Amino acid sequence: MSLIKVCGNPQCEAVWHNIPKLHTTCNDCGGRVMLINEETYLKKYSNHFFQYDFATQDYFRLENNLNNKQ
Repeated sequence: MSLIKVCGNPQCEAVWHNIPKLHTTCNDCGGRVMLINEETYLKKYSNHFFQYDFATQDYFRLENNLNNKQ
């Protein structure tokens, strides 16, 4: 599984997929990002609009990929 991090800034709802473990700042606002697991993502962040693939900077939705695996 690739790493998922969320921005800790309450005014920024960025969710970053495929982000390197050592990357600690949000590319949107410069705030700190926090590592989350897949379960937390599905419970709290899967409906957030601002989700990006870190490598391509394109919009990204992990839930579509998870549904295909099951």
